[in-house]
Amino acid sequence: MPRAMFLEHGGSVAVTVRPCSTQESVSRDVGVRPALREYLEQHELARSDATLIEELGLCQGRARIDLATVSGVLHGYEIKSDRDRLSRLSSQAAIYSRVLDRVTLVVGSKHIKAALRLVPRWWGVLLTRAGSNGVCLEPRRPAAENPDQDPRALVELLWRDEALDLLACHNAAAGVLSKPRPAVWDRVCEVLDLPQIRAAVRYRLRARAATSTSA
Repeated sequence: MPRAMFLEHGGSVAVTVRPCSTQESVSRDVGVRPALREYLEQHELARSDATLIEELGLCQGRARIDLATVSGVLHGYEIKSDRDRLSRLSSQAAIYSRVLDRVTLVVGSKHIKAALRLVPRWWGVLLTRAGSNGVCLEPRRPAAENPDQDPRALVELLWRDEALDLLACHNAAAGVLSKPRPAVWDRVCEVLDLPQIRAAVRYRLRARAATSTSA
């Protein structure tokens, strides 16, 4: 695992990644990912309620977003380095846009023009480039709120027991206690509105991360 040192210059973030050269690092996920972690540590994870999740599976494992932060919003970050292909980005974008509150694309200069044609306009953009001190992340567009989130896709992030506990808190678990996950998720969507589902999913994801850390 490359070691990273954090440096900040104006609106961009530079991370020195060794042992690869800077140009090599910026063109590969293995170089960009440490830089992104450092960026998130400074910009989102400073909040006491913020949690970082790597490789978060969405829509029952149909896609995994590279990094996600959970605080007041569920914000996903997808890395497309210069060595990556964009062949899956369109299908990934469709899945991410069903579930996440906000999404940011972390992309190299080689792909930025093509990538922007494949993702919604409300997605944020961080441009990766090689700087004198390491891999730089330059904010190009802030992420906006997802205008078309799917409650059913979002609630699938809850484990079955978590969804049943949520229903029990609303006195709505009767009739689905022995049913499979899809029926339980459907009931959650019948009983709770989107803001309530968002809050419940964020709470459960943070609770899992806290349990994993303490263990």
